[in-house]
Amino acid sequence: MVLDVEGGIYYKQMTSKIKSGMAGNNSRLFSGTLGPARLFLPMSLAFGGWQMASAENQIDYRYEYYKEDNSRMTINTHSIYFEQQILDYVTAKGELTYDGISGATPNGTINSSGMPNTSHMIDIRRAENLEVDTQLGHHLLASTFSHSLESDYESYGVSESDAIDFNDKNTTLQFGLSHNFDSVLDNSSPRIWRDKQSTEGIIGISQLLSPKTILTGNITVGNDSGYLNDPYRFAAYYPNIFPPGVDIGVPDKRPSHRNKEVAYTSLTYFVTPANASIEGSYRFFHDSYGVFSHTLELTWHQWLGSHLIVEPRFRFSEQSSADFYTAGFSGPFTTDPAGMYSSDYRLSELYTLDYGLQATFVIDKNTRIIAGYHRFEMRGLDNVTSPAMYPKANVITIGFTILW
Repeated sequence: MVLDVEGGIYYKQMTSKIKSGMAGNNSRLFSGTLGPARLFLPMSLAFGGWQMASAENQIDYRYEYYKEDNSRMTINTHSIYFEQQILDYVTAKGELTYDGISGATPNGTINSSGMPNTSHMIDIRRAENLEVDTQLGHHLLASTFSHSLESDYESYGVSESDAIDFNDKNTTLQFGLSHNFDSVLDNSSPRIWRDKQSTEGIIGISQLLSPKTILTGNITVGNDSGYLNDPYRFAAYYPNIFPPGVDIGVPDKRPSHRNKEVAYTSLTYFVTPANASIEGSYRFFHDSYGVFSHTLELTWHQWLGSHLIVEPRFRFSEQSSADFYTAGFSGPFTTDPAGMYSSDYRLSELYTLDYGLQATFVIDKNTRIIAGYHRFEMRGLDNVTSPAMYPKANVITIGFTILW
């Protein structure tokens, strides 16, 4: 089950909102082309993920292997993306995703030896989304439908966006709106399906500053409501009648509404002498949980000869804790303390590092092979939460792209 916390990592339902909604740095809703920039900048500038080139018929396959240290979570992801022009002004895009998830994750409590207790999980997620882009004059209209299903979570999503080119196509103004209808299996006995709703809106702009420079910025606002608890997480509660240091796990309890605001900007510049480009971005996040975060990312896209593109990448994110986060709290004996509380480490004060390298081998004008590795590390900053809570992982990606 996904917990959309800034700076955290997604264990279950990992990519449905990133691929089809507006979470993440570059929303799928914010997917209008960058106008004439493609005429001046190398193909590698578009290598932020699937979209390697705009308005090209293509099919992409990716396999990603995510493995945490200390035999914790393992996630195997297979994704297929396609893009096909149906009419001169209509393009269809779609994606199928299959995740195999297994392993142990900290549930928020500590055992007698001071190590985190874990919940073991195994699940499969199947997700699909379909987008239809329609070019009407200066407007590029995009309609998207998405669906994701696993044993304890189901999500349906719809979105609409419009990208408007003006200023001789040097400027693109973009608007979007999305809504997700989710069902979550809670932690009651017997377990009951509960509703969750998510709505987000975005406004952004892409500006060609020069033949070698693109500036992008957008603002996203959103609201989640309904069942927002994580049924696999607990809070460490110390009843007063117990000996010191003895706790019980009480179920995670969070507010039923969450507002969030995101501001994002990126600058991409083509470095002519090096036949390369550099892309830097900054993302600010805030929500009504009291979480503030700042994310910096830097990617270098380097052509080596005519058949190889190498892309080193570095990402740093830091966040404050949620208002109701606690590494442990005390009170009278009860299994249902008053108030809101969670000992989910992803709601704590923390920072993450993500760094790695991707290589794209251009076999010919229609075929490319992709391979990459990156390292993910999360560390706490509050000097209270057990350092063993925070994961470190290796991530390997391989795939190919065929264009026609």
